[in-house]
Amino acid sequence: GVMRLRGGVEYYEERMDLDAAVKAMKQAIGILKKNKDAIWRYDMQFFREYLESFGAKIPTLEEMAEAREAEMEDGKTDTTDEQDHHKQSEEEEEEEEMLDEGDVVAEEEGDVDPKPDMGDSTKEPTDEDFAAAGEMKVKASEQAASGDVEAAIATYTDIVNLAPSAMVFASRGDCFLRMRKPVAAIRDAVRALEMNPDSAKAFKVKGKGEAMLGRWVAAVHDLNTGQSIDFDEATSELHHKVKEHSDRVLAKEAKKRAKELAKEAKEKEKELQRRKEEAIKRRKEQEEEEARAEMQDQTMPGGMPSGMPPGMEKVFSDPEIMAAMNKPKVMQAMMEMQTGGPSAMAKYMNDPEVMAALQLIQSKMG
Repeated sequence: GVMRLRGGVEYYEERMDLDAAVKAMKQAIGILKKNKDAIWRYDMQFFREYLESFGAKIPTLEEMAEAREAEMEDGKTDTTDEQDHHKQSEEEEEEEEMLDEGDVVAEEEGDVDPKPDMGDSTKEPTDEDFAAAGEMKVKASEQAASGDVEAAIATYTDIVNLAPSAMVFASRGDCFLRMRKPVAAIRDAVRALEMNPDSAKAFKVKGKGEAMLGRWVAAVHDLNTGQSIDFDEATSELHHKVKEHSDRVLAKEAKKRAKELAKEAKEKEKELQRRKEEAIKRRKEQEEEEARAEMQDQTMPGGMPSGMPPGMEKVFSDPEIMAAMNKPKVMQAMMEMQTGGPSAMAKYMNDPEVMAALQLIQSKMG
């Protein structure tokens, strides 16, 4: 037997191995997925029987049409939700991409243990202390330059305990940055700025630490300040990259805030509409209540129409007449006859219920 596939390719059953058959089947199924009604072609009976032999239930053409209509309706309903989900996914992907580009360090991994000494702020260094500290600074600088960062940190810590200064803390903080320990670096930079609020190096170390933690907006602020005090080309390049991240964060926050404001405005509009509808409903109910009260005012106690001649009270106090007058239709007819004259009477001449009530009243009047 011959199996002909898309593009005129022919496979001969007796020559086809299992792998080739699976490949051919994949191609055929792909075509059927795009033309689902084709399953009911006459020459597809063998395939239907094959599927049913495994317990499959093949929907009729009518069922397929109904399913398509249902899918179209669901698609209309879910369009907004899908768009919102798509936008949210895009924002999440954008945020992840932004963080990856920054090579961010997790905050819990950005510190050292044990934390280094921060010195005694109450200690007054002697001249000998300053002299020794000066020699140690040269040593620490050489250690840092040679790449022995841990040794440099240890030496700077010795200086901190001997004769601390803003530059020493900023330099040790810079070493922590090289170890990718931004939390420790920021701590030293903050201490340096407490000792010297105009330390350009401290601002730069703090800004680089914030950037390493992914705190882009804070990083830009610190780097801006450091560069304004003492500009350098290397920091300028980093500053430019960090600012790109910061701008994206600020834009995203602005977009989020705009959406929140739009949502609040929409909710306020809904609330105003709800109150307006409630006011209309209350006004309508009040008008209906006033109309009922006005109609009641047009009748006397016991259901007798107002404006009746004197002496009629006795007639209308009769139980039979009261029962007849309690019928809305009869009461309405009596009120119309009272104000409308003969034309109103003619309107109800063929109404047995109204005429029976009139005859009853006439009989009671004698």
